[in-house]
Amino acid sequence: MDGSRFSLWRTAHRAFKVFNKEKKLNRYKASELIKKAFPAVSRSENSHVNVKGNKSPYDGDTLYWSKRNSKLYDGATSKCLKRQHHSCGHCGLKFMDDERVQLHHIDGNHDNWEPKNLIAVHHSCHQHIHTGKTGKV
Repeated sequence: MDGSRFSLWRTAHRAFKVFNKEKKLNRYKASELIKKAFPAVSRSENSHVNVKGNKSPYDGDTLYWSKRNSKLYDGATSKCLKRQHHSCGHCGLKFMDDERVQLHHIDGNHDNWEPKNLIAVHHSCHQHIHTGKTGKV
């Protein structure tokens, strides 16, 4: 079976032909609709960070692995991780391979994205913070 008939480009092109026949839309509006319906996947979605030398997750070098995994994040999360030396802002432990990193807004205002208002925390620590418990883990 030929896979080209089922490719995403072919589907998007067919949708463009259908949208372009609409009387209310010109070809530019049809192109905008296609871009919204089929957004391009950036290279960062498919990224992989190479392992240096003969490193292993089991060799005990948690600093190397937390720094390596923080390269998978971008924007505010990456800046928070660098500022916090790749450790959780709540419990102080390093981030490991399978742990999800989340951003916590200190003042609770989710519209305030100032760097001083954000801390990177483990998923479990973020849940602990929002359950209303006080103190460290």
